Amino acid sequence: MQHPVRSPLLVILGLLGLALAGGLLLPIAGYLAGKQLIGAYEGRLGLSDYLGSIYAAAGHGELLAWWLLLAPALLVLLCFLALRLDRRLRARPDDD
Repeated sequence: MQHPVRSPLLVILGLLGLALAGGLLLPIAGYLAGKQLIGAYEGRLGLSDYLGSIYAAAGHGELLAWWLLLAPALLVLLCFLALRLDRRLRARPDDD
């Protein structure tokens, strides 16, 4: 079964949503969780220093910072690949 052609606008909006989730929402959630579990962030400006340190670390090529920023996109990619593999396995005729 062929999928209908997806609107380029929907693809762009989806990518923007993933970028927003990874670049802003996930770090903010991490900051708030860390503040509750560990205590206040050591930077002078709190959240803005925290976000700045994550972006600076990503700019320097630190893997953990990239992992945090790309986590939503990687999760969607893994789900897409799992669903595609599942469809292929179900479409394959039985070898009985």
